[in-house]
Amino acid sequence: MRADILRVLDCVVRGLPAHWQRRKGVPQLMVFLDGPENVRMEKITLRELSGHGYLDEFSRWAGSVPVSKAREHGCAALVHGNRIHARINRIGPIGSGWRSPDTFVCVRTVHRDLRMSPSFSLKFDVEGRFFPRLVFHEWVFGTIARARQS
Repeated sequence: MRADILRVLDCVVRGLPAHWQRRKGVPQLMVFLDGPENVRMEKITLRELSGHGYLDEFSRWAGSVPVSKAREHGCAALVHGNRIHARINRIGPIGSGWRSPDTFVCVRTVHRDLRMSPSFSLKFDVEGRFFPRLVFHEWVFGTIARARQS
């Protein structure tokens, strides 16, 4: 179980910078195991998320989103930025990621053999002025490496 969750977290840390955009922030992603060695990352839209509950109550039911994928694949996670409420309730440019960008990534994991679903908050920085890119803090990589060794 622990190894599966670490594989999903590792995929998030390595794959998220390719999906991140300065103006749009951290996209909503579903990350799940795809076989014994592979981990897959797919974008999930707000329309797909609304099938699980009212979007204005996102924080109440967000942990239940990856449950169906976890039943099928063993382990899954919903990934989103901490400003997702601003994107859901956007009226014009008020909720845009440009005005008040995400400062950390929320990862809500579910494993079919665990009763409690752990959630993680991974802080990141944006480096580069003309060609910005998302860079996780060193402690994120160090924590995942230490968890693998123990």
